[in-house]
Amino acid sequence: MGLVSNAKWVAFSQLFKIGVQVLNIVVLARLIPPSEYGLMSMALVVTNFALLVRDLGTAAAIIQRKDLQDETINAIFWLNILMGLAIAGIIIIFSPVISYLFHEPRLIFVLCLLAISFPLASSASAHMALLERESKFKKVASIEIVSSVVAVAIAIIMAYRGFGVYSLVAQILILSLMSSTQLWLASKWRPSFKKIINLKEIKGLIGFSGNLTLFNFINYFSRNADSMMIGHYMSAAILGFYSLAYRIMLFPLQSLTVVASRALFPILSQHQESNDKVRATYLNVVYVILLIVFPLMTGLAVLREPFIQLVFGAQWAMTAQILLWLAPVGIIQAVLSTTGSVFMAKGRTDILMRLGILGAILQVGAFVIGVRFDIDTFVKLYFIANVINFFPVMAILMWLVGGNLKDVFFKVYRIAISTMIMGGGIVLLCNWVGRYHRIDNFVDLIVVAMLGTALYAVSMLLIDSTFRKAFMAISAKVSKRVGIV
Repeated sequence: MGLVSNAKWVAFSQLFKIGVQVLNIVVLARLIPPSEYGLMSMALVVTNFALLVRDLGTAAAIIQRKDLQDETINAIFWLNILMGLAIAGIIIIFSPVISYLFHEPRLIFVLCLLAISFPLASSASAHMALLERESKFKKVASIEIVSSVVAVAIAIIMAYRGFGVYSLVAQILILSLMSSTQLWLASKWRPSFKKIINLKEIKGLIGFSGNLTLFNFINYFSRNADSMMIGHYMSAAILGFYSLAYRIMLFPLQSLTVVASRALFPILSQHQESNDKVRATYLNVVYVILLIVFPLMTGLAVLREPFIQLVFGAQWAMTAQILLWLAPVGIIQAVLSTTGSVFMAKGRTDILMRLGILGAILQVGAFVIGVRFDIDTFVKLYFIANVINFFPVMAILMWLVGGNLKDVFFKVYRIAISTMIMGGGIVLLCNWVGRYHRIDNFVDLIVVAMLGTALYAVSMLLIDSTFRKAFMAISAKVSKRVGIV
């Protein structure tokens, strides 16, 4: 399969999961108070390590390697199993200490329950990588859809019955269990018990996977330092407001960038020796991501107050205030989140790791300063840190594939212009038309959003030839099908 086919199935899965997550957030936010969300956010600071254990830098090696031996897969499988069990044990042992640091006694039992997800996730990491290496994204999509639907359904039922934070805990455990079980059934590969610890194979993975693992841990720390500091220095309620805003901001990252990265990595790995192919493919992916994310996040920033008020309720008003700065962060991170696929495909995880250190210094530095003031200053400094981090990362990536930073800006500057036109149009509409001075119903919110979308689309048709050609091609296909029917 090619990039388009891979992206189609990953996108189908991701869009379905987004729909489930929207239902999840909207329903659970009304059933579970901000303090319970804050408690879960504290636990997730620790348990998000499960994502690192599931890969540990070795699953990517399965996809990236041209010549893959069964001994390598087996070594990766058992290494991930051992790490999953070890980290789960460490979390259980240190849960009282973590609870003390957050000043939240209930955190102990929540962490002990969530620790179960670690060995569950790591047991299927190799199976997932093998399916993606073979571009079997259709199977992966079906697994993810079934698992997410069942998990969120059970979480909602439990929330209705008053289980609070444990509804969110159950959702993660069920998702891990169902995903791992289905991945084992979908993959034909089975581990061997003859040699559980293969030092020779593990040493061969250190160069690629070691740097990637370090990057993942550094990235994890920098991405979760905000929750740790807010939870410790501010309050669980403020952390709840921030966490909801962060989850809303993550939607385009979890949809488009996950689709792009997962679909892109196997393709770039196949063409890793051709800089022209890698560069052209990557720039096209960045264009498509920003084509959607730039106007989406800008519209969210402009319409943040009525959106939060109508969707989540008046008790989440502070979330709208936080979104003003987190929305543009989402635009930057939507691009930066795809860079790892290029560095991994080129086998330069050493550069990726060093850039991760730079990003961590910038972001954690912003958090350390911001937490001394208030949540507004905190998110403003977070935005500034992301802007500064963007330029060296993209400049080095483009150098690696034989290009330069101006290639990126020439590719997407028309999107930025059209987005500014859209944002200005929405502001003028809300200021000049009395009906929209205060948007207090869904109909008005949808109308304003649609008018903004139409303005953006017209602007792109007028100034962007790439968008115009794609629009004409899609229109021709639709017209042809309608004509046949």
